[in-house]
Amino acid sequence: MELRMILSRPASVTLVCFLATTLLLVAPSRSGAQKDLPEVTVATAVSVLAFAAVWVAEQLKYFEEEGVRVKLTVAGGGSPCLAAVVGRSVHFCASSSEGLILARLEGAPLVTIQAHNRAITLGITVRKEIVDKSRLTRESPLAERLNLLTQLGTIGATSPGAVSEQIFKFLVLKAGGNPDRLKFAYLGGAELPAALMNNIIDTFAQSPPGPETTEAQGKGYVLIALSRGEMPELRDYPYEVLMARPDFVEKNPKLARAVARAISRGGALFHTSPQAAKAALRAHRFSNPQRMNDAVFDLSFSLIKDAMPRWGDMSSQGWQKVIDFSLAAGIIKDPSKAPSAKEGVLWTNQYVGRSP
Repeated sequence: MELRMILSRPASVTLVCFLATTLLLVAPSRSGAQKDLPEVTVATAVSVLAFAAVWVAEQLKYFEEEGVRVKLTVAGGGSPCLAAVVGRSVHFCASSSEGLILARLEGAPLVTIQAHNRAITLGITVRKEIVDKSRLTRESPLAERLNLLTQLGTIGATSPGAVSEQIFKFLVLKAGGNPDRLKFAYLGGAELPAALMNNIIDTFAQSPPGPETTEAQGKGYVLIALSRGEMPELRDYPYEVLMARPDFVEKNPKLARAVARAISRGGALFHTSPQAAKAALRAHRFSNPQRMNDAVFDLSFSLIKDAMPRWGDMSSQGWQKVIDFSLAAGIIKDPSKAPSAKEGVLWTNQYVGRSP
């Protein structure tokens, strides 16, 4: 993930134009009481099910119930999402926590106010032929599955430094392998499933539904679903988080509170009423039957539901895991520059509060 563009004026100007056009296309109609609600823009990095809590909150109108009208759009990646917030073209960015670490190292003014995952949601997907030959399944001992990663050929990743690359370095190191020997092909997010199904790469890491698409077609297999929380280092871990400029949330605490609590309610529904959450998610425009068939949706839901938190508040212990992962994966190259995990540095519960 390239963070230089976060502080780049040309990138921000281009992004403003893009998002302005996109928001016009996705903005909800202004009718009834909604006309009187204040409006904010929320961008998600990409349209994957790691953001299921956001989608459920939109589908069930939790934002309006909390007193705010939201324009929801997709930025096309973590870097442009963060750049949009820094450049003030959107109010909030929902993206991965390791992206915040990178952004803060670059000096970008950002703070996390809510977490909508409690585990990394990436699925480590391997070509079905390789998995079948190894006789491994998702239920095989984790050590055996990790060991297979040390024996694979080309690994697909979105871009140099992205979490889709760094997660393999972390897992291979944990398996006792040498991350420096890994071979990556940087293909962008949308191209990864097709590259695996065409035998161009052996494996890739992505949140649902990309990996599940390859499995449904019999070409790939999600060998390690990190969302299941099998690894203590990546469990109780704020992965996809809601970020904003500190000056914006300080000046607009009611808006920050409304957005943070609405998304938290979306995640909480996966625990209090899983079937209602599943139905709302299925009805959302990003995951309805026109976008995703039943086999892919059902498998994706089964692998993502355990990553939904009961509420969106965070802890210093969870953020220390983000920092530890960033150090182990090489995201933070100089340990002396690692930020503190204490509240008030990278994150705050001031706006999300505690669950009702």
